[in-house]
Amino acid sequence: MNAEATTRIAIARLLEAIESRDLRRVRRALHPSARWQNVPHPAAEGRDAVMALLGGILCWSERVRWDVHHVSIEGTNGSVERLDRFWLQGEEYAVACHGVFSVDMASRTVISVRDYVDLGEWRQRVNPVLGVMASRPAAAVVSAHLTAISTAASLAMASHYALDATIECPSGMITGWDAIADYCEALAAGPGCNMIWGDVSSRGIEEVAVEWRLPVGEGTPQSGCDTYEVRAGRITKRVTTQDL
Repeated sequence: MNAEATTRIAIARLLEAIESRDLRRVRRALHPSARWQNVPHPAAEGRDAVMALLGGILCWSERVRWDVHHVSIEGTNGSVERLDRFWLQGEEYAVACHGVFSVDMASRTVISVRDYVDLGEWRQRVNPVLGVMASRPAAAVVSAHLTAISTAASLAMASHYALDATIECPSGMITGWDAIADYCEALAAGPGCNMIWGDVSSRGIEEVAVEWRLPVGEGTPQSGCDTYEVRAGRITKRVTTQDL
């Protein structure tokens, strides 16, 4: 496969991952030394920084679609003109972008993005709704999370967690968004989505607790309590205790 074909595939893989809203796929499509700059603003340096740049709006969006209008490939670089579309709280927010993507041939991943976009106008429109999402009470965030669990929507479950969130449960510690997303997939495939939840009770501004029980017929009867810590509209920590 020549350089142009590899570049085209790597860029398409990243765009498809972004549209999926699955941060695991986005991470795999990026080089560990990835750099993303919304010109002329400072760049996010390194894959973790790029994930932090993209993660918030991807997790809070109900749907993402990036309409590509034109692609030009030359060697390891690609120019992509597109309309980035995000649906937040039922409303669509769109912004026109012209991105210059560079691909690392050894790993076949995107190593650099320079996006030319009118961030001033974009932020004026989208920042108010992002602010609403970030300021939601802990009880509202956890209630939405429980709804996602009840519908066995694994990606929606994971979307409520921060990138560096942790889950402490009797079987061990789960650290980071990717591992939590894997856990949510396993939960969606098992009896955990059939749990019966108690009321969401506040234990402070950023902490709530929810009692739960697994109904008879869904495995060995179990009950316990989940305690959640929520900051800036995302779950940062969950501790599960099980009744003896």
